[in-house]
Amino acid sequence: MRPLRIFFSCSGVGIIDRGIEIFFRDAFDGLLSSEGLDITLYKGAGEEKSNENVLWNVPRTGGVAQFLGRIVRRSSYTVEQLSTFPSMVQAIRKHRPEIIFYSDSNLGFQLFRWRKQIGVPFRLLFSNGGPCHPPFDRTDYVHQVAPFYIKEALDAGEPADRQRMVPYGINIPDGPPDRGENIRCELRRKLGLPEDRTIILSVGWISAKQKRMDYVVREVARLVSEVRNREPGVSDQAVPYLVMLGAIDEESASVIALAREKLGEENFTARSVPHDQVADYYRAADLFVLASLQEGFGRVFLEALVHGLPVIAHDHPVMRFVLGSEGTFGDLSKPGVLAALIREKLGREDSEADATRRREMVRARFSWAVLAPQYREMFLDCFQKVNPV
Repeated sequence: MRPLRIFFSCSGVGIIDRGIEIFFRDAFDGLLSSEGLDITLYKGAGEEKSNENVLWNVPRTGGVAQFLGRIVRRSSYTVEQLSTFPSMVQAIRKHRPEIIFYSDSNLGFQLFRWRKQIGVPFRLLFSNGGPCHPPFDRTDYVHQVAPFYIKEALDAGEPADRQRMVPYGINIPDGPPDRGENIRCELRRKLGLPEDRTIILSVGWISAKQKRMDYVVREVARLVSEVRNREPGVSDQAVPYLVMLGAIDEESASVIALAREKLGEENFTARSVPHDQVADYYRAADLFVLASLQEGFGRVFLEALVHGLPVIAHDHPVMRFVLGSEGTFGDLSKPGVLAALIREKLGREDSEADATRRREMVRARFSWAVLAPQYREMFLDCFQKVNPV
């Protein structure tokens, strides 16, 4: 029997670094050598290889996609997805995959609608990392990444035999994380961050929407005010320094303006950097926080733990699943809660053993060595149970 031919389709790979795009890139690399699977990555930009192809597209980050999106009252991301449809159809007809594994829902809708006309009996396996919510009536099989979402689907009447829960995986360096003082000072100098202050890191879209960076700013400002009220005339070195790292767009201006008002230019930075540079910021920081009230998965939590950081998150079932005993949780919908949790975490000594334990927890639960067999089983289950018409 020949290997199962699978297309990994994600138009944003090579264009933007969100959780979904990073997952597809890492999943392709992590699963490429799996026995019985013939995987090809279809992406939006980057180098073409024998098993990596670039789909023609109108990238969401460009003016054309944004202009077209305004005309049709859809997002530039939707425009990007739909623009890949002709070249994806061409690839399907040429290579005849058994499964298309994807998270770009608008592309999936079109492939579902036109499957008969395309003339290839492929199966659509939707990776629900967004997340989307039931019904899932325009796909064949759903990859759920957290127990909360598979329970939601089952409670809504979705068929249990057309879903599988397998969490996102992540690449993990060998050995323990290096949290030594010397390397952290060196990294801070390299990144232009203060060497002698506590650094609080938050990674995600710099916006008041999903990631609620405005809340993070207000809570750090609350901490700064507490310190200054308790010790009038204290220097900046005695108060935390906030690093917000992520996509910066028109939604970001209000958050950055708020940070200037509440914290002052000397007490924060907001930056957007390529994903391969983000690791240095984790390694340079003291504490990671994310204020979103819900997440499809929250891959940044794993990134923070892999680099040994203590993590504060909203108390939600998905966050508890991902972080397990290594998370510190609170109701981050309420003012003052994050500030109190930060104060508590910074008041405890964090050791190299703590950092190592965090990394090893991620390795035991989310490494590709652990998850690859589960992904293989999911693909085989989809192939066997779905009879595309």
